[in-house]
Amino acid sequence: MESHLDYGPTLEFADTLYNYIPTSSETREIHGFCRWNIAWRNSSNVDKFSLLCNHHLNENRLHSWISTVVSGNVKELQLSLRQKRPLFIPLSLFTCESLISLNLITHPDVRLPKYISFPRLKRLALYGFEFSDESWNEELFSNSPVLEELILRSCTYNMRNFCISIPTLKHLEIGTWRDKENGFRDRVFEIDAPRLVTFSYYGYGAKEFVLSNFLALDQATVYFNYQNKVGAQATSRLLRALAHVKCLTVYNQTLKAICSSYDLPTFHGVKVLKISDSITTDEGLIALVKAVPNLESVVFVQYMYDNEEVDVADAVKSDSNDSGEDKHDKEDDSWALDCMTTGCLFPHLKSVCFQWFVGNPREMRWVKLILRNAKALQLRTIRYHASFCFRFIDVKSEEKLRIEMPSFPRASRQVV
Repeated sequence: MESHLDYGPTLEFADTLYNYIPTSSETREIHGFCRWNIAWRNSSNVDKFSLLCNHHLNENRLHSWISTVVSGNVKELQLSLRQKRPLFIPLSLFTCESLISLNLITHPDVRLPKYISFPRLKRLALYGFEFSDESWNEELFSNSPVLEELILRSCTYNMRNFCISIPTLKHLEIGTWRDKENGFRDRVFEIDAPRLVTFSYYGYGAKEFVLSNFLALDQATVYFNYQNKVGAQATSRLLRALAHVKCLTVYNQTLKAICSSYDLPTFHGVKVLKISDSITTDEGLIALVKAVPNLESVVFVQYMYDNEEVDVADAVKSDSNDSGEDKHDKEDDSWALDCMTTGCLFPHLKSVCFQWFVGNPREMRWVKLILRNAKALQLRTIRYHASFCFRFIDVKSEEKLRIEMPSFPRASRQVV
């Protein structure tokens, strides 16, 4: 969720060229230009200040610029900096009463003070931070009484308990990086947010997720990047806490973890299921679909892998015999029957969308399976990407798909 505030005067400076190193004279000109603009704007106040730089900046100048915009009652501040050493940001920033939105992306991460207070802050985004003081997060959040959106992306949590208790929070994103000495195995995330509407987790897992008062939660996204027993257990723990959401988004790595999970919950509340990246497993997806009995809509955001490098067992070479019958039709039938032996799939499915379709065997099997079993299906959307097909083996042309698909058996007469 991005902020959509109506800002007045705005200053934005961006230097995003990684491979270009400015000369000394160019650096002086850039600094002079920034200094002049900030000083000139100070008299009329700057509502939004954005500084994105991939090259080291003088700390004294940075300190002066930030202090100036903070004293001018800045409402939104975004800093994306790559420094040679840890940056000390003015203390006045962390007690700024006018701030409504704050983005901090710094390398290395900034030195945070012990006392932080944001009385008007509604959106906070921290990227690449390392948390090691267990009292810090409680202090930060307790002094942000109107915070509605919190983003912690690619962060490291070197602590046993990371607690978030924010009564006003509506949107939460947690991203974890690989911790020192596999500390994630002992980490516990405790989240108490009774007004939370959307929740996203990206990372390596944790020992436990304690999610309290998630009664208002509507959308959840889960991406686990740890493929072993620990990752599977962590996936199950988190999914159990999210079983009542209406819209669930998962990634391929999550589906792989589900393959190893023997404790998958039943998602009675989920109506919409989104698969957000390229799929390399049928087993995990089938297990998840079976656990969503009231599913009404499924969206495949990316293509499905089906080639020798990724999944030899599932890749079936496409060929036609002399009679024109597709040789792997029978294999498709067998695959579909195997899926159905442990229960009915898609009893309430109304719509399916393939946003990035390339026509490989795995995708064709899923199209056939859905059409054959979704009795309530009303809408089928397939967006074919011909320019991308050259990367895959055994794909069908758009013309051939248009000829073949109308003949596929379907359980619903309403599907278009």
